[in-house]
Amino acid sequence: MSSAAVAGPLPPKPEFALPGRIPRMAARTGGATWTGDLRDGSGQLVVGPQRWEAAYSFRSRFSDDTAGSTNPEELLAAAHAGCFSLSLTHLLTQAGGVPRSVATSARVRLRPVDGVPTIDLVELDTTVDVEGIDADALQKHVEAAEAGCGVSRALAGVAEIRVTARRRA
Repeated sequence: MSSAAVAGPLPPKPEFALPGRIPRMAARTGGATWTGDLRDGSGQLVVGPQRWEAAYSFRSRFSDDTAGSTNPEELLAAAHAGCFSLSLTHLLTQAGGVPRSVATSARVRLRPVDGVPTIDLVELDTTVDVEGIDADALQKHVEAAEAGCGVSRALAGVAEIRVTARRRA
């Protein structure tokens, strides 16, 4: 098992390049509607143009009781896991080791910092099924994938982003 901790701002220009000529990427959309007061109100999150919707509430965001709802941090975790998996797949493929699978989970921690809810930690845990890439090379690609992931770069203000990677046995 390999692990890496990445803290502080990401490098401005990671060693990461997309293949060929990539057209300008489209802007993506999401939205939220909230009704009522903070503690008793409720909201609806929408991803894309009506592709996916979910309820959210004060309870689903600030307690462990998320039954039937989600919260912004879960959406951020899913986005980060997806972006990182694509980034790592790209780098492994460039290195000649096309992965059979890259499975990543993310944990986003929300804590009060100076009395304000703040994301202070993101943990990515990835398992890679790939041949031709040893543990040291995998670790190098994991670090570059984290630095080249657009969501990681957007989260540069998060105090700590940790990545743990392992090869599937």
